[in-house]
Amino acid sequence: MIRRRSAILFFAFLAMLFLPGNLAAAEAGAIRIQGPPAVGLLPLLWLEEEGLLDAVDLEIFISQDHQRGIALVASGDLDFLVTGVNVGAKAYNRGVDLQLVNTNTWGIDYLLTAGFAPEGWADLEGRTLCLPLQGGPLDFLARYLLVQNGAEPGRVEFVYLPSNNGARTFQLGRVDAIILPEPLVTITLNSFPEAHLSFDMQKEWGKLHGDERIPFVGLFVRGSFAREQPELTAQIARLYREGVEWVQAHPLEASALAERHFGQNAAIFRQSLDRIHFQVYPREEARDLIELFFGEIMDFFPEMIGGQLPDDSFYF
Repeated sequence: MIRRRSAILFFAFLAMLFLPGNLAAAEAGAIRIQGPPAVGLLPLLWLEEEGLLDAVDLEIFISQDHQRGIALVASGDLDFLVTGVNVGAKAYNRGVDLQLVNTNTWGIDYLLTAGFAPEGWADLEGRTLCLPLQGGPLDFLARYLLVQNGAEPGRVEFVYLPSNNGARTFQLGRVDAIILPEPLVTITLNSFPEAHLSFDMQKEWGKLHGDERIPFVGLFVRGSFAREQPELTAQIARLYREGVEWVQAHPLEASALAERHFGQNAAIFRQSLDRIHFQVYPREEARDLIELFFGEIMDFFPEMIGGQLPDDSFYF
């Protein structure tokens, strides 16, 4: 049964459940998973609802607190985590025992403007640009694309707000431009007629690298779980891929699943899927794309990935 709890109840539950010695998930009878209310969690919700893992329950905690998820993996109290690929890489490089099972979300972010339609990145100079996190992936991408397109980041006023707050601030006319993920892009375009979808961040990356895929979100496994339960981990990886294919083939049902568990409007979520690149690629192909992205990050914000490229053991 899927259970969603407040942070207080969640940690109270963990304190009562986990005895010294930290029983393996199979012994405890459940696999513990955390992920945000986003498309990357849908295959796991589908997997649980379909009952495709015999004799194993999934306890799925829906939370946007990625750092708490990392802490729970580090303490052995979480088995799988859906989070940013860079978030996992940084944790790994700082000694957290986790591995990347797959990268699944490659395109989700767009630049919206209000009151003007930029012809190029230089048109953002002298204007305000809202981003969700200073030193995060979108901060890197914005600065990187400004520089690569001959613009000066120092002439852009950056405003940092969580995406939901940023979207409201943008609609109130307090910033000129904002980079948002789906489904907030669709929500904003539908509710704010002045909004203009100016740049597809993935296409802008593709103009420079010949490939539009940006490794944003991944499925991670606690390293000790993967070592103790390699067959089960591989089975979950395979079923996750099948879940991605199910989302692609059944967007209406996937959107209904999102509405049930995330509280997001199914019709809006369905629209947003058309602008999300959701796919699992072969391990080495994905690794090449990750290392390309991380290599560029190293020149701007190396601490975003822990100061170095992850080694072979990072990849399941």
